[in-house]
Amino acid sequence: MKKTVQILKISIFMGVLILPSLIWYGVRFLAPQAYAKLDYDLGEKTQTQFPEEFDPKDYTRKLETYYNANVPFRSKLISLHQKLSGALESVYTGYLRDGIARILYGEEAEGFFPPQIIGDIVLLGRHNWLFYAGDDSISYYRGTNLLEEEQMELNMALMVQLQELCDEKGIQLQYIILPNKELVYSEYMPSYTIANSKRRTETFVEYVEQHCGIHIVYPLQELQQAKDRWQTYHQYDTHWNHAGSFIGTQALYKALGIPTTDLSALEVTQCDATTNDLMILGGLDASQYPAEYDYAVNYRPEVTLTDVSGDKQPSGIYCARSDCGNDKNLVFIGDSFRCFMIDYLVKDFSNSVITYRETSDNRTDYPDEVIRSIQDADILVVEAVDRYDSRLYPAIQRLIQILQSETK
Repeated sequence: MKKTVQILKISIFMGVLILPSLIWYGVRFLAPQAYAKLDYDLGEKTQTQFPEEFDPKDYTRKLETYYNANVPFRSKLISLHQKLSGALESVYTGYLRDGIARILYGEEAEGFFPPQIIGDIVLLGRHNWLFYAGDDSISYYRGTNLLEEEQMELNMALMVQLQELCDEKGIQLQYIILPNKELVYSEYMPSYTIANSKRRTETFVEYVEQHCGIHIVYPLQELQQAKDRWQTYHQYDTHWNHAGSFIGTQALYKALGIPTTDLSALEVTQCDATTNDLMILGGLDASQYPAEYDYAVNYRPEVTLTDVSGDKQPSGIYCARSDCGNDKNLVFIGDSFRCFMIDYLVKDFSNSVITYRETSDNRTDYPDEVIRSIQDADILVVEAVDRYDSRLYPAIQRLIQILQSETK
């Protein structure tokens, strides 16, 4: 009897291991259409090869990695896991969390929202808002990463050097730093202790203006004020949306001395949001979250664009000419936030070159046509979002090199 039970246990164990694979390959050969539906790709599927060489030190690890990447019904299991996790999370946050907090910590826990980070990169916020937790974003929010005065002085010296070079060559230079979403929509952030109410960028902007007079555009207040009427950042993405980017663009124009436009004076319609990167990064099930919207802004429809080239991707270079009539050459160097500004910028300058600040491997290598555009620019804008502020300075150094090497 005991031997029969052992055989039965071993048979069940082997069946759990082998049966899914037998069914999987049976479906693959007998019902290829059903197999294609089950084998859909959720994001970037790991391309792991079966280990061919036997090495006793790591063969089992490689075999496990291969199986995890190619396990039968992998995509379906991931999808079911996302749906179950989302459903349980909704029940917990909607009905259980506040009550448990009051039981454990008393009435002073009212409003307490514990931080929860998914996959080391997605922070769950209040009312289904998602925030980016990578690149030290939480430190920027809490104000725990203020720059030392020595570092601020070094950064400012580079800015001054480029400013003086641009002044010498008749180029209007403007720096712009864009606030992280966490600062604009802090009411949806989890409960964190704020170390400094004046955060890193605000402190630096104030320091620069006091010591050298350079004005850095930092449209935090404009975006905070505008959210009373418009949603300015995506709920499920770390970027601003087309309303927020319009408001930020107008703050830039004000600093440049260019006429500005009130968003409420334009034809603005709601449309479906086309980006939800934080859901993808966190492996969250979109069906468990309310739909999000963006805005379609009908800006200067009378302006015609010509010689359009490139794309609006973070790693791309977008060029266009327009008949707006201002006879200005704009070069805009920035990160992915600039992509949401392109539709407005290209209609306000006769010639626009809008390019990445650095490549994906952090090199400031620009094509020859971009270098020539920088040398011929009437207006040069250098942009970074809060969490990438340190990446401004390699770009500034490269711009100094380009302008110093100019031969006319």
